[in-house]
Amino acid sequence: QVHASVKKTLALLGYGINSIEWLPSDSQGRLLVEKLPKIDKTCLILMQAGNVNTGAYDDFDTVCNLANKVGAWVHIDGAFGLWAAASKSLSHLTKGIEKADSWAVDGHKTLNTPYDSGIILCKNSNALASAMQATGDYIVYSENRDPLLYTPELSKRSRAIELWATMKYLGKSGMDKMISNFHDHAKYLEKELKLLGFEIINDVVFNQVLVAYKNDEQTKQITSFIQNSGECWLSGSLWQGRTVIRISICSWATTKNDIDKTIKLFKKALKVSNQ
Repeated sequence: QVHASVKKTLALLGYGINSIEWLPSDSQGRLLVEKLPKIDKTCLILMQAGNVNTGAYDDFDTVCNLANKVGAWVHIDGAFGLWAAASKSLSHLTKGIEKADSWAVDGHKTLNTPYDSGIILCKNSNALASAMQATGDYIVYSENRDPLLYTPELSKRSRAIELWATMKYLGKSGMDKMISNFHDHAKYLEKELKLLGFEIINDVVFNQVLVAYKNDEQTKQITSFIQNSGECWLSGSLWQGRTVIRISICSWATTKNDIDKTIKLFKKALKVSNQ
């Protein structure tokens, strides 16, 4: 279980498929810690804070402790899920993340900033600057922090201003409330869809709800009906060989009333599917 962007990044770095050791995961897509092979300082361990389908979180605390003992590098892909750390009620999901070496998180997902607001955090600032180093006789360095030493691009727009403005406006309490609301809406949707006879595939720990109906064909029909309704958007996906509906509660504007409308839409879709 890994996001497509991770595989793409490894390819860009020149790592072939034979350089990757794939590890088994459980029913939620979490790394099975007991299947972790012997590791050393040459290893890069990739973990997830929020599986793209189930929203599940790996056991960062245990794996980071093992990695830190031998000097292995741990990177956490937390594109949308790392923001759970900003919620008092959900921060337990990210226990142990501070023991990792680097983290990736997006502002344009959970935080609702404009595209493309990708954030990289690295414990060793020298390692980051060394990897992103840019030299040239024509390059003028300042006495302050030069952004070109911390990102792949030399020329880019000031994405950080939009990110800063969002965080400044929301503050800690605002981010906590917004992120916690995503989870509350997801749990409410889970409960109501169960009552309609849908199977909830995942443990709804954050904002993802993975849904299936009686068979793959009906699940596809329901997905198509809702997508074509123009009332809300959800996507289809595959999970462990099954066709599923992937619902991600991630907009600051979503209210309980919107969730109720979505539930009514699922009822309509069921009637069409069962005809």
